[in-house]
Amino acid sequence: MTYEKDIPDYAMVPAIETAREPSKETALQPEEKLITPVTKGSIYSQIQVTNISEKQKTVIIIEEDILVPDTKPDLREILLIDGKARLTPREQERSGKGEDYIDLAGEIDLQTLYMPENMQQAEAVIPVQTRIPFKDRWHTAVAPGAAITLECWPEKIDYMVINERKYRVKIFLAVKARECSERKLDVFEGLSGEDIQVLKEKIEITNVSLKKKDTVTISEILDIKEEQPVEAILKQDICVTENYKQITGEKMIINGFVYINLLYSVARQACPPETETAPETETALRYAGTDHIRQAQERVEFTQFIPLTGGGQMSGSKVTFDSSGLRVRLINDHEQGEVMQLEGDIITCAELYSNIEKEIIVDGYHREKDFICDFTEEKCRTLVGTATGEASIREIISPDPAYGDLERIIYTSAEITSGTSRSEPGKVVTEGETCVKLICQGRTSKEAEPQIFSLKQQVPFRIVTTMPQLAGGEVISDKLHIKDVWCEKINGKQIEFNACAVVNAEIMKEKPFKVLVNPAFEERRVKERQVPMVVYVTGKNDSLWSIAKKFKTTADTISQINQLDGKPLQEGMKLLILK
Repeated sequence: MTYEKDIPDYAMVPAIETAREPSKETALQPEEKLITPVTKGSIYSQIQVTNISEKQKTVIIIEEDILVPDTKPDLREILLIDGKARLTPREQERSGKGEDYIDLAGEIDLQTLYMPENMQQAEAVIPVQTRIPFKDRWHTAVAPGAAITLECWPEKIDYMVINERKYRVKIFLAVKARECSERKLDVFEGLSGEDIQVLKEKIEITNVSLKKKDTVTISEILDIKEEQPVEAILKQDICVTENYKQITGEKMIINGFVYINLLYSVARQACPPETETAPETETALRYAGTDHIRQAQERVEFTQFIPLTGGGQMSGSKVTFDSSGLRVRLINDHEQGEVMQLEGDIITCAELYSNIEKEIIVDGYHREKDFICDFTEEKCRTLVGTATGEASIREIISPDPAYGDLERIIYTSAEITSGTSRSEPGKVVTEGETCVKLICQGRTSKEAEPQIFSLKQQVPFRIVTTMPQLAGGEVISDKLHIKDVWCEKINGKQIEFNACAVVNAEIMKEKPFKVLVNPAFEERRVKERQVPMVVYVTGKNDSLWSIAKKFKTTADTISQINQLDGKPLQEGMKLLILK
């Protein structure tokens, strides 16, 4: 029953009596309170809380002088340098107390292609493989007992030729860390023997329920057909991507692809009889030095079965691959002769997540006693989902006119140098830049010598991945890579670059929650006079719970007396409160 117009006299009298002046004794002396913590009878339940967070990327700088091997010709000009980095170990378990650093150690595999000083005595493109160890300490706060997963990659490589036998590299190594902190949390459920009125909210917590590491061995001959025998592999880029995954019963099935980008040389064809005695000019040698250099791209599919034990019901998973053990090698096959074979191990790391729901107390009061408590906020993330998106990249590239008309594209590669993902309503938007690296051959005129040159260009990309369940503002953890890349000569002045950029995104939502702690009862020396009945005018932010707590009654009692029947409260409503 609500009184929106006329208020009965019997309802107004107690309300007026409550507005009394405090006595002089009360006004002159501060109110004395006695707080009695509840040490016995408290009821708790325990839940596991996993806080997953990402450290802000850091960059460490590594400088190294590299000597050209004695078996290689003198260096004239560097065409291209890139590399891959790996950390050992990649995963770290921290101690029970917090620390302010992460130790970093690993190796960088550099691949260098250069032009020799004397083109008449050597190949046109010379490869150098270098392994550079590194060690550093990243000063950053680490939660007690956290599990750290590290990832690193060369973000930028500068180089300088010192002399014909030595060059210097400056590597900007980007490092990211994913911190997974797990702990048991005691959640207050009530007091034994006391009628505590409680307000509960349902929370959803994502825990890392299972971590698995498995290895799959690859040994497959690449389907690259050449009329001439392959002499050497000059450069190889290998990328492993997930195609799909499925969790069924007690196993996880992962299907993926190994993308291989190769630069290699084949045996030169013998000169025709009529030209065998022709004088060997530098121009002829240079042309012969590039014509037998080839590029090929291959894709190898694999399927991996990872056994699971005690995984329970899973709500999501994240898969990462370590492909540092894969190599393309030249082998002698009994049937096919000299062939290229992909061999080695892929180390697959899988994290499986489970979402749990729990009702926790977010407020409470006692109808007869003054119940007080504190609240602490716990950090938590909830897995919204995972998504894979891709987009085509296309750009028209114009080489420097100083090299003349483009005759041939010798080699094409690309890598993502920067990229960030954000969530918007219904989608994940990923934007960044790809560094395109080309080795080409040009000629200023028919009579002029061919020139080998390299060029680099930054190309932007944008990937939009549809996810209808996103509201916007979620936390995105992403992995970006290029899986396909190719170039075509449009004419002597232009090159069409194409690539496919892929993003694997893990979407989580920040959902901190309050936990009730330090329950206690409070006793006042001067007790307020209790009145049996009041009329209360609702305010803007009032709820049945807040009004019931204020007058130490229950929300059901207020609703029943005022015949609310589930109707929402509105500002200015007059409610009869009986105690």
